[in-house]
Amino acid sequence: MTKIKTLKQRLKPEVRERLESNNRKYTTVVRGIYAKLDNTIVVSDLTLLDVRQLHIFSDMTYGEYTGRELMWCEHLFDNND
Repeated sequence: MTKIKTLKQRLKPEVRERLESNNRKYTTVVRGIYAKLDNTIVVSDLTLLDVRQLHIFSDMTYGEYTGRELMWCEHLFDNND
């Protein structure tokens, strides 16, 4: 049986790298983001604040993404293969 990955495991490498680059300056927030993602399996369990913090602390802006991408966070996470 295949184990379902957490959102932390599915985080796209480029997003993880940007979060890591902000980890030293914003340790508490980045650790909180990782803790939330490590305990979450489906994107719909994230709050708007969670998604907002992911964008802010991975140096991403909302303007370059469609509503669907923002809603389902396709630009943040890989598919659950």
